Amino acid sequence: MEARKLSKEDYAANHPAGKIRKSLIFKVKDLVKKQEELPLCEEGDLIMDQLMKLTSKGCGCLLVVDDNQCLTGTFTDGDLRQTLKASGEAIFKLTVGKMCNRNPRPIGPDAMAEEAMKKMESPPSPVQFLPVIDLQNVVIGIVTLHDLILDCIPIYLPLAFRLLVSSPFV
Repeated sequence: MEARKLSKEDYAANHPAGKIRKSLIFKVKDLVKKQEELPLCEEGDLIMDQLMKLTSKGCGCLLVVDDNQCLTGTFTDGDLRQTLKASGEAIFKLTVGKMCNRNPRPIGPDAMAEEAMKKMESPPSPVQFLPVIDLQNVVIGIVTLHDLILDCIPIYLPLAFRLLVSSPFV
């Protein structure tokens, strides 16, 4: 590519089928779940009131946002299990904001799908989703491991397999 002074896009255009093209052109914005599919909640929402959203959106998480739809945290089904174990009946009075992860791992819409997979796999522990945010930290979507696997097989299959095998839920 460098010798011919081709951009990734030009190179991908000349390889319309196959692994090289897909790995060069798939972006997060091509795979993201849109607004109506998002498991959004606010910090003050009670955990128990958000259980249906946590399980029905198919992401295994809630994206915690403020009044401006800016990402403030995430709350996963794993967080729910840990909270239930630690707090017992007190869970009925706990808010999502009190128990959410305040250091989520977001990604931008123009990032390449390959970068999203690598970010999901990166330390300290693998994750199954990435909130997609704009430059103002506003949530615009979510990309899941499932989305990446379905749309990017066979490109990312070895990486996806490693993520799934290393998941504490498998």
